[in-house]
Amino acid sequence: MAIKYFTIALQLDEDFICSMFHLGLMYRKTGEYSEALKLFTRVILKLPNDKSVYLERGLVYQEMGNHNYAINDFKKAIEIDPLNSLAYFHIGTSKLKTRSLVREAIEDFTKSESLDQSENAGIYDGLG
Repeated sequence: MAIKYFTIALQLDEDFICSMFHLGLMYRKTGEYSEALKLFTRVILKLPNDKSVYLERGLVYQEMGNHNYAINDFKKAIEIDPLNSLAYFHIGTSKLKTRSLVREAIEDFTKSESLDQSENAGIYDGLG
């Protein structure tokens, strides 16, 4: 139902960033990754310094198995906000999945954990 209403909102105002972002979230959650990527990319063009959009687009790439693209988006989120523990966690996850950046992944998980002790139990799975 949310997809329908966010789509209507965008039909009424194609530059309504909030609807673009939230529709992208809905598409990600339903596995419609190509639609989510299009929307998050449109938001990035309008808000190039928004860490949340890079994080979300990175998650789409990660869920698609495109870890190099995901890593680039998580790096951008960290560049914008160097204290973003979630971005460190997710970049570590993608680096671990590539199997060639395991040491860097451990550093990222450690950084994520140091920034927010309560953030994510998954950090310890990555370090284990």
